[in-house]
Amino acid sequence: MIARQMSELYHVLGVMHNQPSLRVIWGGAAALGLIGFAAVRFRRWLVLPALALVAIVIWTQLGDLVDPHVGPAIMQEAGLWYVGQAGAAAALAVILCVLGLAPKRAA
Repeated sequence: MIARQMSELYHVLGVMHNQPSLRVIWGGAAALGLIGFAAVRFRRWLVLPALALVAIVIWTQLGDLVDPHVGPAIMQEAGLWYVGQAGAAAALAVILCVLGLAPKRAA
């Protein structure tokens, strides 16, 4: 009964007002990825803390997508495009951090 009332409340109020916009998601992912890239180029062992930071930020910002009550409401209101874009931005941050491990070119 409580779950149904919460579902109705989310439907009335909408859930996207609590979610970051795609511009914020892409900007944050690019910034985290570039910072991670620079850190990993500086010291290779920093890849683990950089990836941990990326994972924590992704989970705190996009963790509602896996919630059994809020997730479907987000997908219904914003569509699968929002979820796909959020996943692609998260992948960008991870890829940029890992790209920092590429060998440096000899001068």
